[in-house]
Amino acid sequence: MLLPNKRLKLAAPTWTLLLCCGIAACHRPTEVRGVYVAQDGAGTFFPCDEPNTALLVPDSALAAQYQAAVSAPTQGMYVRLRGINTRSGSIYSGRRYFVVQQVLELRPRASGECPRVAHSMPSVLPS
Repeated sequence: MLLPNKRLKLAAPTWTLLLCCGIAACHRPTEVRGVYVAQDGAGTFFPCDEPNTALLVPDSALAAQYQAAVSAPTQGMYVRLRGINTRSGSIYSGRRYFVVQQVLELRPRASGECPRVAHSMPSVLPS
C-alpha cells in the first residue's frame, strides 16, 4: 500500500498532464490570413476579415522572415498563419494576441488582397 504522500507525488504529474491537455483543447489552432507588419521586433497582424482589428504577434522567427523579405520598414506583407488566438488581461478589454505555430505563407501583398485593410498602416503601429 502506498503512503498518502507518495500517492500524491505519483498523481501530481498525471494531474498536471490532464490540466495542460484541457487548456490546450480549449484553444484550437486556426488558420488566418491578412497583412503583417513588424517594427523593432514586434509584429502586428491585421486580419483580412476584421480590418479594424490589430493583433500582436510575439514571434521572433516571423519577424526575422519579414525583415529579410521587405524593402521598406513598414511595408505590409500578406501572410497566412496557423496558430492560436488569445487575449491577455480581462476577457472584456484584454489585448488580443496571435500565437504562431506555423507560417504558411509570407509574401508581398498583391493588388486587391485584403482590400479593407489600409495600405498605410504606420499610424496604427505601436511606437
